[in-house]
Amino acid sequence: MMITVLGYGSLLSQRSALETVPSLTGFRRVRVPGYRRIFNKVGVVFFSRHGADPASLEIASCSTQAMPGSEIICSAFEVPEADFPALYEREHRFRWIEAEALDETGSRCRGRICTGSNDMDYRLNKCVTPEEYHRRVGQYYGGSLWRDDILPYRRYLAFCLEAAASQGQAVLDNFMDSSFLADGHTSIREYLSALEPALQWQDGTSDYSYRAR
Repeated sequence: MMITVLGYGSLLSQRSALETVPSLTGFRRVRVPGYRRIFNKVGVVFFSRHGADPASLEIASCSTQAMPGSEIICSAFEVPEADFPALYEREHRFRWIEAEALDETGSRCRGRICTGSNDMDYRLNKCVTPEEYHRRVGQYYGGSLWRDDILPYRRYLAFCLEAAASQGQAVLDNFMDSSFLADGHTSIREYLSALEPALQWQDGTSDYSYRAR
């Protein structure tokens, strides 16, 4: 059995998706109506593998949020059912849901996509014991995972922008205009235009990798 996955952040990059699921097939572009991106989840991997400072506000990774009238351009790909747990582990802090997507011909399909959760649900339903929570989160970071005051981790944001741009200007524009800071109001386009120093991502040399240590 194959499972369709919808990627909206780092999984817009086929290279990044292949790092986790080398067996994936059918990598393509789709539209997912009724959702926006929002950088409101603390990226624990930024501490455990990339040396981020837990005291910084620039520690956010990207989630999705239901938003009528919005639409995000995503990747879609199939993975064997036996290999899906690797993606589940990679995206352990998220809640997986099923969403409807439209391919470039307008045909409809359904796929699994990560979306927002909250700290209580994560502790109760994804981490069986306090020891497991400490192993997954607490040894690296002691605050709330879902916050409205954080900003994107720069290397991760640069990689997401590169991944979007690699699929064309329309995908990049969609990423900038349908993605928001944790405050829920400031678009990534607005954020980048005011960011000092400016984020250098257009040269395609981002060194971000999910597996980097």
